[in-house]
Amino acid sequence: MAASDMKCTDSTTSTLSEGTSDGSNDTNTNMMSDLINAKPPPAACLTFKNLTFEATMNDKSKKTILAPSSGHLEAGQLVAIMGPSGSGKSTLLDMLAMKKTAPYTGEVLINGHPRDPVLFQRIAAYVGQDDLMPAHWTVREALNFNVTLKKPLVEGNREGRRAAKARTQHLMDVFGLSEVADVYVGGSQVRGISGGQRRRVSLARGLAAEASILFADEPTSGLSATDAEVCVRALRTIAKEQNVLMLLNIHQPRREVAALFDTLILLTPHPGRIVYFGPMAQAPNYFASCGYPVPDGANATDYYLDLVTPGSDLDAAESLVTTYDTSVAPGMARLADEMADRKGLSAAEMIEARTGGAVGRSCLGRDQRPKSYAVPFHLQLRTLISRKVRITFRNPEAVGVSIVMPAGMGVVLGLLFQGIGDKGFGVPTVMFVFIQLVMLSLQSLPLMPSLIEERAIMKGETSEKLYKESAQILANLIVNMPISIFSALLQSSIIFAFTGFPASLYFIVVGWTLLIFTAFDAIFQCMAAVASTGEEALMFATPFLVLFMLFNGVVISRVTAPVYLSWVFPISPTYWTLQAIVTRIAEEMGSENNFIIANFDFEAGHEFHALLIIVVMNVVLRLLQVLAQQSLNNLQK
Repeated sequence: MAASDMKCTDSTTSTLSEGTSDGSNDTNTNMMSDLINAKPPPAACLTFKNLTFEATMNDKSKKTILAPSSGHLEAGQLVAIMGPSGSGKSTLLDMLAMKKTAPYTGEVLINGHPRDPVLFQRIAAYVGQDDLMPAHWTVREALNFNVTLKKPLVEGNREGRRAAKARTQHLMDVFGLSEVADVYVGGSQVRGISGGQRRRVSLARGLAAEASILFADEPTSGLSATDAEVCVRALRTIAKEQNVLMLLNIHQPRREVAALFDTLILLTPHPGRIVYFGPMAQAPNYFASCGYPVPDGANATDYYLDLVTPGSDLDAAESLVTTYDTSVAPGMARLADEMADRKGLSAAEMIEARTGGAVGRSCLGRDQRPKSYAVPFHLQLRTLISRKVRITFRNPEAVGVSIVMPAGMGVVLGLLFQGIGDKGFGVPTVMFVFIQLVMLSLQSLPLMPSLIEERAIMKGETSEKLYKESAQILANLIVNMPISIFSALLQSSIIFAFTGFPASLYFIVVGWTLLIFTAFDAIFQCMAAVASTGEEALMFATPFLVLFMLFNGVVISRVTAPVYLSWVFPISPTYWTLQAIVTRIAEEMGSENNFIIANFDFEAGHEFHALLIIVVMNVVLRLLQVLAQQSLNNLQK
């Protein structure tokens, strides 16, 4: 039933879809010439043997989700994996795509070689069910992003960049996205392209880097019948043009969509077992030979699903499993064994063949094998910074939060404490400093939900080895920190202008205020990296806020603090910063204010200690943030 007569070669058809370029346009002609002359991705054949997955239940018992399954798929095929709920179709796809995080048994080979855990994501792409992308990103930028981070020849190579541009344009043509190329992807709060177009963008991104294998988890779910057909037809076009093996987990396609697939893998549930593995076009004859002909006028795939759904009126699951196990499975197992012994290009050889052997030192490891990332760290960082700058300054809310709100809060607080510097040093002066520090410390708190949303996007992209987590964190820091510091500086400066303090105190008050802002910003970003939701992040951050805001020398002093909590003061950035500012103001305004300082148990001359505490907090928390981004909240399958 498998396409065993096909050969796993690097050949491919070069036919391009109609309407790709205009002969009168020299630029488009050159771009298409680059595309036609570009070398297609090396062919990849996929073989799996005895893939099995058992889930551990709450009572520690084992439940078989997917029974032992074997098969072989040739390059250039468009494969539909179908089955009712609980049949293990998503499990099978995730195991083949190397996305299954839970333990499973069996063997998966690419061109007769075991999958390389370091390089597999360089030759394969996975498109999940969720279209996670920045809302203020254009369609063209989304595709260019993947091309840039997956094709090492783009950097510093004029022909490579031109070929990449042609690749992007061709994908937009094939997926019907050219007319919305410069429209925002959009989201729940941002007007942009339609849901069907967004799904096509995700699929095109998976193919942007010329992957040899594409895995797509329910790419047509939630789409209209027309959008679903457009998606699958575009995938078929690329599969045949570029000889790409594509496996799609799909649910009840209509007749026209089903006819686009070359191969059908049909499963039945409880546990998941294969009942058919072969050409889609031959499926009606097979089921007829089993005694279940497709009724006239019926949608064949709907009928197949009715047959393999336990408890349905047409339930024939057990009979079909028995027939497959006795008449087809042994031959499929022999085919898998035979193809496993036929060695083609390894993952490293496929990558070198794709780049013409010129992957460059920056893309090679010490053993001269390609690295898991296609481009070096500096290019990852540059690309991420470019994206972050664009989507930040295109977002009116980000501009409002960064400029309008701080300025407004600065005016309000400035009016509340207007002229306080002209009234002499006293308790109100200390309270002013305390309130200013509190307001600036909390400025980054509302940003935690957006940080978690960005992390979800990052996890999907890093799972595809587009870039390292540390590159994303550094890019965010490089873009966000100057904006945040500017916001804090704007607010602090406005407040200071209202107070009437002498200009000589400006750098003392504002400088220390900015320093404590960086410390609390590090706390909030670290908690956002650890937490799985915005509510959880707030819960994690609350103890730090309570301790540092209470143990500051004003609300609770060293004298009044319980002995068992006195350890908070040495690590409280609020305490050290408040002490540094207040003692300098008192010194500036006269020594007669020393008795007020003594009442708060503040001491002058500890600026270095205060600076050290803030610097250490920033370094430690940023490192913990990187570790949390890398090891926590990973995609679980």
